[in-house]
Amino acid sequence: MMTKLCFSMASALIFSFFSSSLAAHSGHDHGSDVAVLEVTNAQVREFLPGSTSTVGYLTLINHSGAAATLTKATIDGLGRVEIHEHSHVDGMMKMQQVESVEIKAHESVSFQPGGYHLMAFEPQEPLKVGQERKLTLYFSDGNRLFTNAQVVSLEAQAKQSKSSTQHAHH
Repeated sequence: MMTKLCFSMASALIFSFFSSSLAAHSGHDHGSDVAVLEVTNAQVREFLPGSTSTVGYLTLINHSGAAATLTKATIDGLGRVEIHEHSHVDGMMKMQQVESVEIKAHESVSFQPGGYHLMAFEPQEPLKVGQERKLTLYFSDGNRLFTNAQVVSLEAQAKQSKSSTQHAHH
């Protein structure tokens, strides 16, 4: 049931992206340089007690022959969202804000623990587990991609992260 729902939602998102892209770009031809993107598993963690920030994860899949560059993200109800990455520097894990993330043609980028992720700040209202919040992704070519991010608990995020690393060979 959940797989059918996810497939239906993904299909609707892809259709809405195609139709909005076509409407926004009617009257001129880009040829094959327009990236066709898909978002899966978008989620944002509820704020932990006393915390001033939270984290968001997703996977961006680029189905086209052109690279796409993510430059910004917003989540409804949150004042500020930044793109961050974890990296190893001199044997230490370091987190830093990045200006953009490139999604190469026919590849995907996963925003996950230990890698790229969204940092969210300034909640205008509490995030509640089970809610969906509109996530807008902005790209360097002026395109935007809209989806919903599921609000999840720390426990649910930890379980999903552990599960995905155990199944990385698929």
